[in-house]
Amino acid sequence: MNGNFSREKRFTCQQSGHCCCDPDIIVTLTYRDLFRLFTVLYRDFRLFLQKISFYTLDSSSHPLIERHMVLEPILTSDGKIIPGLKKHLNKTCVFYSHPNCSIYSARPLSCRNYPLAFVKENKQIISVWAKNSQKTCPGIGKGSPQSLSSIEQRGEQTLEEIEKHNNVVKELNIEERNKRPLSAREALWTLVIYGEAQQKQMQQ
Repeated sequence: MNGNFSREKRFTCQQSGHCCCDPDIIVTLTYRDLFRLFTVLYRDFRLFLQKISFYTLDSSSHPLIERHMVLEPILTSDGKIIPGLKKHLNKTCVFYSHPNCSIYSARPLSCRNYPLAFVKENKQIISVWAKNSQKTCPGIGKGSPQSLSSIEQRGEQTLEEIEKHNNVVKELNIEERNKRPLSAREALWTLVIYGEAQQKQMQQ
């Protein structure tokens, strides 16, 4: 993340698609993201696997990379993984359909927040511009300032979802240390099922 920690944030989406086509942007996924995508993809796990990837943190990964990852890596028989959206060979997102996102209503958490990102400092949630967004996103600086209350609410919801995801992954990792580790695909399916269970619980 970079760019100022000013409380005032001006942003109006220009539907440029730049964020969907930026080769340096990696969209990682929480268990809630995974369940939303599974649902919008007709609950077809084969189709789901065509769109979802997993980024592997192997032994050659620099320790600082893992330390700065927002989501907890999942321990699998394929190594440490973090789920994310796949990209085409030209580095555009697999869900990008010019000029819009083809799954806009079910887009992942980080896409919903972009170009904002959130950090917690001294128990206070602070909004920042996502890394390189000030160069990539033409909507920054456009329109009226977003209200502080709406930004804080988004920040709270975002960090809460990330924390819940990481707690689920930590529990999963503890279980996997005591038995045969899941494959990356099995881990994805486990998170999808967990997301579905949580959704049903919320609806009761």
